[in-house]
Amino acid sequence: MDFVRDIINKVKGKIKDKNAEKYYSYYLFGLSVKKPIWDWENWKKCIPLLQPIIGLSPETPFIKSEQSIPITYAKDDQFVSYNKGALRFGRMIWNEKNNEKWTTKYVNEKGWTFFDTEIAFPTRSYCHKNGANPLIFITVENQNLTKSDNPYIDQAVTIHIKTNLIEKSELMEIEKYIDQIGDVLNCKIAGKIERPTAYKSELGIAYTDSLWDGTHGVLAPEDIDFSENYKRYGIEKIKCGN
Repeated sequence: MDFVRDIINKVKGKIKDKNAEKYYSYYLFGLSVKKPIWDWENWKKCIPLLQPIIGLSPETPFIKSEQSIPITYAKDDQFVSYNKGALRFGRMIWNEKNNEKWTTKYVNEKGWTFFDTEIAFPTRSYCHKNGANPLIFITVENQNLTKSDNPYIDQAVTIHIKTNLIEKSELMEIEKYIDQIGDVLNCKIAGKIERPTAYKSELGIAYTDSLWDGTHGVLAPEDIDFSENYKRYGIEKIKCGN
């Protein structure tokens, strides 16, 4: 029994250490004007603004984008599926060519829908397979997949930087670029927080609100404000765009 208990404690220790790793995190939510931020004309403005953050990574990050077109199936094509894995891009490292690729390759397909894009080092798949966490993790997300006519938020960018990559005193310079990304995003609310990879649940036996969850749970439902959980975690509202 002592042997089993030692193994369990070691596993618990690894999980605790993994989830406790700290990040400087930024959450930006906006409302598009004519074109969303993932349109190439807008996104190409963000590439040089993100470069100082990308440059903190010891290796070039990878890009993964989930997009789809409607696929009919069953008898008489009576059902429609949006398969996020149907549109493929191949392996994409961070560079201008690949950024143009993920923003333009399928946009003219009928019924095309953008879900999200991740820019990370190491990648999500590597981290999950190896029990690791990313050093840099950036997401671009569609916040209006229901295609509401009058959304109050329809796009978001999140940025997570492992705290050991940069001195806290140097963040002010990085935040100048983040503020400019907010301009492109037509930002309505933004916040920053020094956070762990995931938070312990109130029961203390599991973790919740992982950085892998993107913007899920960050905003209050039907309101331009942060959720009670994120207020409790200590998120701080920041200037965002104009």
